[in-house]
Amino acid sequence: MKAELILHNAKIYTLDPTRPWAEAVACANGRIIAVGRNEEIKALARLKTKLVDAQQQLVLPGLIDAHVHLLQYAIRRHQVNLFGVSDVDGVREKVRQAVAGASPGQWIQGWGWDERLWASPPHRHQLDDIAPHNPVVLARMDMHTWWVNSAALAQAGISAHTPNPPDSYIERDATGEPTGLLREWNAIRLVEQYIVLPDGEMLEIWLREAVAAANRFGLTGIHDQRVEQEGELSLQLFQALNRQGQLNLRVHHHLAANYLAQAMTLGLQAGFGDDRLWLGHVKTFADGTMGSRTALMLEPFEGEKNNRGIAVTSVERLRQLARQANQIGFPLSVHAIGDRAVREVISILGENPPENSNFTSGLPHRIEHVQLIHPDDLPRLGRANIFASVQPVHLLTDWPTADRVWGQRTRYTYAFRSLLEHGTQLAFGSDAPVAPLNPMLGIYAAVTRQDEQGQPAKGWYPEERLTVAEAIYGYTLGPAKLAGKQHRQGSISSGKWADMIVLSRNILEIPPNELAEVAVKLTIFDGRVVYQAE
Repeated sequence: MKAELILHNAKIYTLDPTRPWAEAVACANGRIIAVGRNEEIKALARLKTKLVDAQQQLVLPGLIDAHVHLLQYAIRRHQVNLFGVSDVDGVREKVRQAVAGASPGQWIQGWGWDERLWASPPHRHQLDDIAPHNPVVLARMDMHTWWVNSAALAQAGISAHTPNPPDSYIERDATGEPTGLLREWNAIRLVEQYIVLPDGEMLEIWLREAVAAANRFGLTGIHDQRVEQEGELSLQLFQALNRQGQLNLRVHHHLAANYLAQAMTLGLQAGFGDDRLWLGHVKTFADGTMGSRTALMLEPFEGEKNNRGIAVTSVERLRQLARQANQIGFPLSVHAIGDRAVREVISILGENPPENSNFTSGLPHRIEHVQLIHPDDLPRLGRANIFASVQPVHLLTDWPTADRVWGQRTRYTYAFRSLLEHGTQLAFGSDAPVAPLNPMLGIYAAVTRQDEQGQPAKGWYPEERLTVAEAIYGYTLGPAKLAGKQHRQGSISSGKWADMIVLSRNILEIPPNELAEVAVKLTIFDGRVVYQAE
């Protein structure tokens, strides 16, 4: 077979143990047809073959983000960005600018605030004077807490007399009046139901832009973490792009747990779809987050003797979901941040292994985040073949907060090395838009365990560092195995999908503190160049 595209003069790190390194690769019909030396691969060229000279740069398999909310990422790119804003006055100024360009009654939406950077906590009154006639909703960087103004509370009918929804709470002041902070999903939904999303045509444009952004960062695959509040929109929009031939990503698309009954009725199973879009795991939540102090803990948060977090989904309900999902051929993907949540989820998933299903998909269960794990639980994931879907990029901003709210327990926060050594398989992601989409930041964080300013100087619990090769595996074969697609993606091997990237520097050779600066020069998806740096 003659090649349609040949990438040559390269340093190809294949991740194929039978041929770890190569100089060239040939592609045809969206697949890799040959990998080897320059001379033998270039001999497959024909008149119309596209020859791409890699100029001795490092080539990797296309990267896969194992935990991303791409529709949310697309939407948030068009909202008020509050990441890194160092005080409440900075937030007020950004909101004031948004209000100036809005009509009365129009919702103002923003995201990314982090109160640990501020001298005073957020309160609705700080938004009321600058937006008296516009409801304002600002999502915390972890998206599990919303900060809203009085106009938003009024529109949702929330007052001092509104009871806390199940597994969530409305924060109140000493008089019982809402402060404007809504913690966890059921409280957030009280306001969210009144927000009107842009129309489908606009969302499709935004999602197309997000796919292009993913390609610029070297992503050729994602595991899309669909959650309940996105409803059917996410899957509909991905299907629209796929029909138009504009979905330049392999999408392992999760099913929100509240759609499990419909999936059962229709007979849907994990893996249903095509080479670009298929159904993945069933997604649910065990607890909240560290930053919102709603993660479910074995012991209280530091300085909060009565706060052990929130069980967003009860143990009984999680066990029921695991059984129901297994019955129809879906493995579970469970968000678990706190050490108690992680422990309970390991037990539930271990009791309901996917191979016991009559309709087994071959996919393993997975725990999203595994942010804090008790050392006694380290061996349990590997024994039960539960994958840890983790996001090293969170470490860049989270380590000071973890030290403050978890104290000495942080020794086993983002415990990547310990998990690996106890036989746990890892898959890396970003959790974008909660954190930056760029996988190079995740590789940098996993290898250095430092923030972008190089702190802590010796790395945060440096004994948990990974090698660059291990981090690359976490963005390639790790997610491929988790999706059951290791025979199609994750390495540069004959017969696999022709998804590859060329980097500006060889990340296997440069100093670790320079990893975050590396850029993608070229992204090849399905045997076509979908991104090329200028």
